[in-house]
Amino acid sequence: MEKLPPARDFGWALRGLEEAETVFTQTRDGRLVMELRHPVVSGVTAEMVAWWFGVYAHLKLKIDGETHLAFLVWHPRDHAHIERVGGETQAPLKAGDRIAFQEAYGRDTRYSTNETLQVLRRTLQSYAIRSLRLGFTVAELEHAFHDTDKGVQVLTRLCIGVPNGWAKTLINQVFIPVLFDEKKTEAWMQHNVEEISAWAHFLPEIYARRDQGEVIVWDRAGEEG
Repeated sequence: MEKLPPARDFGWALRGLEEAETVFTQTRDGRLVMELRHPVVSGVTAEMVAWWFGVYAHLKLKIDGETHLAFLVWHPRDHAHIERVGGETQAPLKAGDRIAFQEAYGRDTRYSTNETLQVLRRTLQSYAIRSLRLGFTVAELEHAFHDTDKGVQVLTRLCIGVPNGWAKTLINQVFIPVLFDEKKTEAWMQHNVEEISAWAHFLPEIYARRDQGEVIVWDRAGEEG
């Protein structure tokens, strides 16, 4: 990615990495595993999150008269683009569907991502996607979520590397440490905490308007008046 689109500003602040519990490990075969226990997201339920992961790749939000891809609202600075690839592009995401997206952690193009990912599962408790290279799974991301009395609790797990196959050792021990070094790891963790925390600011509002269809209108000025 050579250039990011201008950052958006919706008037809300995002939480920092220091507010999450993080664990970073390396498996015996060289895969990297990053786990985050996010601060509870107040006002958001697991039902809202499960719905969001069904529509975030094609939904549009018209906020205060300006229309955005929902993906760009989710992270106002780091997200660049998303689209559905093949198949039904308006139905809720399901296992087997593919999405292509672009983003840059911390708006730093050194940590940019331009990927096409496959949905592994979407349930009322989790959402998982994976990245494939030459038939190998090279990364798998899962968000697991459940309700608490204060809001939704989200646990995120990213595993980078090849679990099996002839190229496992080469990819895990040679290429992965170069492609996903310590600085990029921290940038991804910060980015992910910001994404999840953002839900508190917009997800309850758009979920309440979900019957509007593929373009949800949220006029905040009209509400204040």
